[in-house]
Amino acid sequence: MKKKIAKSFVFIFLLGFFSYAQDNKPVRLIEEKQKKRTIIYVQNDTDIEKSVFLKVNPIGYRRSANKPIIKTIPAKSKVQMMILIPLTDVDSHYTFDLIVNKELETMKVDRSKNLQKQAPVSSIMRSETIIFTKNDCEKCAILISKLKEKHIKFREVNIDAKNRYRDYLWELLNIDGYDKNSVGVPLAVVKGKLKYPIDDLDKFILKLNE
Repeated sequence: MKKKIAKSFVFIFLLGFFSYAQDNKPVRLIEEKQKKRTIIYVQNDTDIEKSVFLKVNPIGYRRSANKPIIKTIPAKSKVQMMILIPLTDVDSHYTFDLIVNKELETMKVDRSKNLQKQAPVSSIMRSETIIFTKNDCEKCAILISKLKEKHIKFREVNIDAKNRYRDYLWELLNIDGYDKNSVGVPLAVVKGKLKYPIDDLDKFILKLNE
């Protein structure tokens, strides 16, 4: 058995079975690595249920692992979040973002890296007007221009750029039943609610002012 301790993480390597968890976290990710798959859980040791957002960023696994997940974890329980299936003849590893309730602490782990804190994405999405655009989108440019003219407060997010807002957008689309691999822009999230498609820009802006 070989043990490696790095700050709040303890990694225990065993022949044929591997597992690790985030130490000293009341709500934490737990991994159980078996011969042909890795099972990801979230453990809630608190006395109240917790809502969690989990986004795994896999390398060397089947692409289905990219989908973000939002689940409610009951008090004093462990819930399976996903199963990672590694590709054959490819080195596999991953990082992840775990956001817990109002704490909204984004935890990134790369088996050799320490915890990092980032902006509370889900709380921003629930409280602000987020306009999703992309490169070379004339309609997007027109909408942004109109919003500025009306002095409407908003945050623009370009979905061509890799960012955490885009990941959370796809989770909201999945929850809404959207099952395609691409989506038309511009679209918006207004105080946590999806607004798409935006066919009539003026009508959309009028409703923002209501």
